[in-house]
Parts: sequence; structure tokens; C-alpha cells
Amino acid sequence: MIWEREITVEGKIFQVTISDNHEALRSAFAEGRAVVGLWDRERADQNLAPAAYVVENLEDLDDAFVERVVRRRAGLPWNIAKTQRLTIREFVPQDFADIPYEPEAGKPGAIFLKEETLKDYIRHQYVFYEYGIWAVVDHVTGQLVGKAGITNLELTGQEEFLRVIKNNDTPVELGYHIFSPYRQQGYGKEACMAVLSYAALAVSERIYARIDEQNLTSIKLAEDLGFRLIARTHSGSAPRLCLYEWNCS
Repeated sequence: MIWEREITVEGKIFQVTISDNHEALRSAFAEGRAVVGLWDRERADQNLAPAAYVVENLEDLDDAFVERVVRRRAGLPWNIAKTQRLTIREFVPQDFADIPYEPEAGKPGAIFLKEETLKDYIRHQYVFYEYGIWAVVDHVTGQLVGKAGITNLELTGQEEFLRVIKNNDTPVELGYHIFSPYRQQGYGKEACMAVLSYAALAVSERIYARIDEQNLTSIKLAEDLGFRLIARTHSGSAPRLCLYEWNCS
């Protein structure tokens, strides 16, 4: 069976094909359409390729879901959240030109500074995980003021943290970086609150934050957001890392 949907995204009309038939999905995909597979759990040999998204019931195809399927197919960014002043969305390749080099962003921040590495990040991180570090944009001026989001928590060599992590699945952590010209305006807290609200529903109810014990600004922000300290590393005279936990329940 084949169903057709039409949706307007950013002023353009897109056609979406929903089907439980492989050939119908393949043909629509080859024509450039967004496709959604309709899964029948009674059919063990059902082939829904090349559909990247699958539902069991047509009722699951609300406008928000269909728009995200279209955006992914068309290479358009997902809109994650909107606050009073900010839009949080996925990065697009051309954003690299608006991201300043700031040493405090650390080595991971370098991938956002070049168009090719940012393209790779968009293609692999967002498509595979459907979460990551997102662009923080002032939706009045359109200016990119920072980045914030959710990433997998890498704990290699941090046994103190491994002992207290309660997630059975891959634990995730909050990350943010407001560019220096836009600090001291509350953007960090506003963006992180929106990210946590989104992530609690779409990613995990339990989120962590690792913060250098000397970074008092980030520690205060974490505490204001409702994070609680659960562990510290023990590294002699070097500044210690603190592990904070946030739980939406």
C-alpha cells in the first residue's frame, strides 16, 4: 500500500511517500522524495529500504515527524528548540564562517571551524545519533552566538566517574560554549535549559556534565540548572574534574 503526504517546509512544498512496499519506497526515493516505511511486525521478511524512518501506524505521522523526515532528506537543519531570545538548531556547513576561534573551546571545537569537518560532523553525528552539539542563534538578529547540545560521555581513564554512572545505555553529557562577545547576557543558561528540556524527552532522562573545578562560572550554571555533584577525579596537584548529574525525574 502507498500513501502520499504533502508538507511545506521553509516555503517549499515537499512530497512524502509512506509505504509498506520496498519497490514503492525505492522508486519514490530515487525520484528525490522523502520516504517513510510502514512496518508490519507480522512480516518477518519485510524490506523497507531505503526508508531511514519507520512507523507502525499512520497515526504516528504527525506534522512535526514528517517535517523532520523531509528536513533530513533535503539536507535542512532540524529545529531543536526556541526560547524567548534564541533558536537552537542543527548546524549547517556555512555556519563555519561565523564561528570564532576561541582556545577555551578545546580541541573538539576545532571541527566546527572548517567547512569540510563541519560537513562530516553534520552527516555523521546528526544522522546517526539525532543529537549532538547545536547552533545557538539569536532569532531576532540571526547572529550565531554560540553552541550547545548533548554528546556521548567519554570516560576513558576516569574510573571515579565510571563507578557512579547509573545509565544502562550510553551516558550523555551537556556541553555549551557561548562566544565571548555574547557572554554575560544569560544566553548560556537560556540555551542549556532548552537543551535539557528537549534531551529529557528525546535522548535521556539522566544527563551529566564534566566541569573543571576551577571553572566557577560553569559550576554555578550547572547548579542553577539543577545539576548535583556526584564525583571528582583524583589527579594530584592538577585541577580536578567534577562530575555533575541532572535527572528530569
